[in-house]
Amino acid sequence: MALVELRFPPDAGHVRTARLVASAVARRCGFDVEQVDEVRLAVGEACARAVRRSDDCHVTTAVVLRIDDEPPGLRVDVVDDSAAGPREEPLVLALLKGLADVVELLPGPAGPDGHVRLVWFGDNRPHVVG
Repeated sequence: MALVELRFPPDAGHVRTARLVASAVARRCGFDVEQVDEVRLAVGEACARAVRRSDDCHVTTAVVLRIDDEPPGLRVDVVDDSAAGPREEPLVLALLKGLADVVELLPGPAGPDGHVRLVWFGDNRPHVVG
């Protein structure tokens, strides 16, 4: 399974679907139960953050969740189309950093921090970022 992409309206009701898709992909990659839970929680937080950012700017374009299981690890990208500027989110960022091996805030299509990248290496994956 190389790449899974889910596009959903920026509505909190769709975050659960995103978590379920991420959990299924993590299980298929051979992650153990604890790792699957970490992926599910982090994807839920990243998607909820994208929904909040979109809501703040009254953006109705889809939030995009991309999950790629190509080595060196499971990579998740959550992208919103909000033009919201960077804001303090210490709790969300601390949670994401506690759950994923790599957390990056990148520019999105409409502004700063609109793209969250999360990476997990899993037990059988090399611990290098390429």
